[in-house]
Amino acid sequence: MNKDQLAARLRATFLLELDDHVRATNASLLALEAGPGQPEHLKALFRAVHTLKGAARAAGVAIIEEACHALETRLAPARDGKLALGPREFPLLFAAADALADAGARLRKGEDLTESPLSALRDRLNASPATPRRRKAAVAPGPPPTEPSFTSERADSQVRVDAEQLDQLLASTAQLLLAGGRVANRPEELEALHAAVVRGATVWSRTGRRLRVALERAGAPPALGEAATEMEKDLRQLVRETSRLAAAAAGDARAVTYATAELADRVRRLRMRPFAEACEALPRAVRDLAVTARKEVDLEILGGDVALDRAVLDALRPALLHLVRNAVDHGVEPPAERARKGKSRRGRVTVAAALRGDRVSVRVSDDGAGLDVRGIRTQLERGGVPVPPEDHEAVRALFQGGISTRAEVTALSGRGVGLDTVREAVEQVRGSVDVTWVPDQGSTFTLACPPTLATIRALLAAVGAQLVALPTTHVERCLRLAPEEIKHADRRAVIATPDGPVPLVALAGLLPPLVERPVAGPISAVLLRAGARRLAVAVDELVAEQEVVLRAVGRRREAYPHLSGAAVLPSGRVVLVLNPVAILDAGLGAGAGPGLTVAEPQATGPVRRRILVVDDSITTRTLEQSLLEAAGYDVLTAVDGADGWKVLQEHGCDLVVADVEMPRMDGFQLCEAIRTSKRFKELPVLLVTALESPEHRARGLEVGADAYLGKSSFDQEHLLDTITRLLG
Repeated sequence: MNKDQLAARLRATFLLELDDHVRATNASLLALEAGPGQPEHLKALFRAVHTLKGAARAAGVAIIEEACHALETRLAPARDGKLALGPREFPLLFAAADALADAGARLRKGEDLTESPLSALRDRLNASPATPRRRKAAVAPGPPPTEPSFTSERADSQVRVDAEQLDQLLASTAQLLLAGGRVANRPEELEALHAAVVRGATVWSRTGRRLRVALERAGAPPALGEAATEMEKDLRQLVRETSRLAAAAAGDARAVTYATAELADRVRRLRMRPFAEACEALPRAVRDLAVTARKEVDLEILGGDVALDRAVLDALRPALLHLVRNAVDHGVEPPAERARKGKSRRGRVTVAAALRGDRVSVRVSDDGAGLDVRGIRTQLERGGVPVPPEDHEAVRALFQGGISTRAEVTALSGRGVGLDTVREAVEQVRGSVDVTWVPDQGSTFTLACPPTLATIRALLAAVGAQLVALPTTHVERCLRLAPEEIKHADRRAVIATPDGPVPLVALAGLLPPLVERPVAGPISAVLLRAGARRLAVAVDELVAEQEVVLRAVGRRREAYPHLSGAAVLPSGRVVLVLNPVAILDAGLGAGAGPGLTVAEPQATGPVRRRILVVDDSITTRTLEQSLLEAAGYDVLTAVDGADGWKVLQEHGCDLVVADVEMPRMDGFQLCEAIRTSKRFKELPVLLVTALESPEHRARGLEVGADAYLGKSSFDQEHLLDTITRLLG
């Protein structure tokens, strides 16, 4: 490692340590301001500043070293009992902590610190009248202090790992889980193979004896009888080998399943951080806001040791900051007003986290005035927004943004910005937000979200040929409804539950391009809940409940707000993971309509044509499936030619759309198999492929393809027109 590489590494390590010491400095200052004269907090503050000075010297950041030296000089009399920190000193000390944090941000961007707030603050600290005896413009160069520069309060056994590397490790673990799921199916397949070999060996044992007798009677050469005997021996050896392989595969599958599950759990735990980390900025924010608003506010944080995924913490940080700011500014009254109401002059804001089942519940509550429902209704009317009759639904309009009950615009609030940010942040981590309040007693905002985003427990349901996954965190229960249990009110289908009527909608009707189909007979449905809101969604079939690994859906995410992502099952089938909150919003919306079409039992309609899509690309397969289902076709899918041939034999179809380049059996081979089959030789086959050379087109015609479309000129209308023509 050369000198420049060492310097860069020291600078990167120093920036990480700087964040730790700024947090420690803020915590110590808040404790000292709340209870002056506490020597342990003063020592911790002095130690953080002193260690940071040594680290800055080692990393070659002179301005931070000088500022920390000035801070040490400023704090030394207080540490030695010669000076009591008071209202005059704390604003300067808090400003120093802010300036150090700003310096870290500038250094990460590669900016110079000469014109930074820290430079001006260093001069103020040196000019402080409390430090006339030890004033220094700069620190003379010298050897590093005896204290270790790059140590912290953490144990030596801990190491820092880049968050991106953890994400990559998690992605690799997800692939391993899928592979482990496939390995778990191998013993069953080998057992079936062994059983088939045993049956074949048994049949040959009987046939072989008769064959040898017939050969002897016919005077055949002895070599033929010996060949039959050797064949029987080979089959017996094959029985033993397949038995051994099946037993070994079962043992290996158990070991792989255990190891992958343990590895996945440990990787998930690596990403888990205590909830307290999401609250690090709150004490300082409450202190500064209370001083600005001339209020007296105490902050209480509960459940700081609850473990959450790093991504969940990152989403909760801004949401909690918004809610705490609102609690101090909107909720808690000024001291004089609280005294008139018979309350304590000091208000209280509580942030509490707790695990409730497979959800984390985070409450931000205050003991202030509560919500001004009348003011909210007035603002809704002025904005031309429909005002719901129920107070709770009217208050939920605050989460849509642009609504504020503050008449004047201040530096803290009054622009209607904040609660929509809270909703968006929570929904990004598949969570929900709700609010309750009691006039003159306070408000409580409740955020509910999963503790981790790595995997989710989901209910799998079939909607047409598409599998969808609904996170169980929002599933209240599964239902099986008889047609007579479905009632209608306000032109909407509803069902009765112990907690009151609930709207019922067809899930396919909320998920374009899926097509809603009339249902007859008993209906499978899922009752969803988010806060106080409930909705029943009808599906074609309830399949299973299992753990799935969530995958991002990429740049098309904005076009499908109802999706949280996708998952791939061990079988290779793609499952769309739905966003329950978005489903609730769409299903409960004013334009949702009656929501469910129940077919008359005697009604019959045209038979839907069935198409088999065979492609090893998940993206292409899903795109073609969605397009064809939107056009009114039933769609089966297969991951390659061999899988397509199996699906075709088991379920049949009216037309095959296949790629050419696929593992195991390509599209040409699949087409040949179809044309040589007595059952399917007349089945239309359409090849859609990136192989567009004349040679490949000629090959497609040779094997009997009815049409050959190139992916480079792929057009949805052309595809549908070709299918319509082939189906007659």
